[in-house]
Amino acid sequence: MNRRPRSGTDSPFANVPAPSIPFARVSSFRSPEFEVLLYSANVRMDSTSWASSRSIPIYGEDDVVRGRIILGSNCLSGRVILNISGTFLTMQQDETGRTGKHKHIFFSETETIDVTSDSDTSRKLIRPTRQSRAASGVVDAETPAFPFTFNLARDRQPGEILPTTMDSKSSAIEVAYQVTAAWEPLKLTQKPALLVFPIIVQPPDVNSMDNDSWIEIPLKCQRPVPVHCAVTLPKSLTFSRASFMPFFVVFTTTPRSPSLAREIAGDATITITVSSEICVLEESNPPNPITRTVSNESTNSESRFNRLTSSVFKGLKSKTSSSSLRSVSRSTPTTPLPRISPRKAFFESQIVHHGISIGFPKRPRHASNSGRTHPSLDEAQSLPDGLYKDKIPLGRNILTSFNWGGVSVKYYLEVSVLLGQDELRAKILLRVT
Repeated sequence: MNRRPRSGTDSPFANVPAPSIPFARVSSFRSPEFEVLLYSANVRMDSTSWASSRSIPIYGEDDVVRGRIILGSNCLSGRVILNISGTFLTMQQDETGRTGKHKHIFFSETETIDVTSDSDTSRKLIRPTRQSRAASGVVDAETPAFPFTFNLARDRQPGEILPTTMDSKSSAIEVAYQVTAAWEPLKLTQKPALLVFPIIVQPPDVNSMDNDSWIEIPLKCQRPVPVHCAVTLPKSLTFSRASFMPFFVVFTTTPRSPSLAREIAGDATITITVSSEICVLEESNPPNPITRTVSNESTNSESRFNRLTSSVFKGLKSKTSSSSLRSVSRSTPTTPLPRISPRKAFFESQIVHHGISIGFPKRPRHASNSGRTHPSLDEAQSLPDGLYKDKIPLGRNILTSFNWGGVSVKYYLEVSVLLGQDELRAKILLRVT
């Protein structure tokens, strides 16, 4: 169900036609002073205290958040400040032992729109100003509706993955995104307005497991042993939380020894562990100040604007380092502060799956398409001596893999094969989507 702005004489907003955007869903968020429309390919219906349900837009990690803000008839001169932010919340204890939520902002992007009622200068001043790229576009002064965009993949570095919206009850960890829209009037007789609403960042479920594309990773031992062990996984090493992670553990005696193979197949201990590592790094440098577009209006209006901006985005300026706050804005060049090594503000390691098997229960077989009952000698020689096959359920209650703005969640698969006093091991980095 799409929510669109109401039309007719009872609506305080202008009847603005929808833009030509290849997104079928429209989510509407309204205050008495303005309305914000967000366009997305998918939405989720969410119950609220003030309405039976509302649509929350859903975006992928590479999407562009597109929308419009429609001002009411009383919003003639002032500024609109739009901000999209991503926060990583963890439950931590302070020095007194009290447990509370610690907020780390890993993503922030701001856009400012100047609005004036002067008919002679409105076509010059009414424009969305993208501070990061200084883009401007003329907007009809009689249509107080302004488009805006936020690129979620902007400034992404190699190896960085944007976090997925998540509320993990089991680990008391939350990843949340929100859009903040603020209206600051120039007239002292008018009141400012603030609207905050959530969005969801969630990549589509992908089945990355191609049964014909596998990778074999050898297990290593501290000293030479007459056996070769390996774990076989889908080549992409990427798994959806809604799927299973299939794997094979095989061994081959070198040189071939039927008696040793039988002993290993019956007595070896195979241990499979999937673990997660959550790390938050923070620097001691103060955060970058939020930059505002300078206007030619009065000093009082500018001062009121500064006060509103400081109060609206004070959460972005606290508990946030200059490296973790990815603020897309243009500011006056200043002398950069010396970089200080980041400190580990939070670290948590959890076991997602742990399994143990005694012995290799299966002997590998070659698939034969020639109709023969038995494989050839060469085929039999190429087969491993033992095979352990299984699949691991993941579950949607775990976080996805990501690495962004000083926050990282990594998953590892650890495989161990214990042969008497010798242990062969491998640790593999996975990606969970």
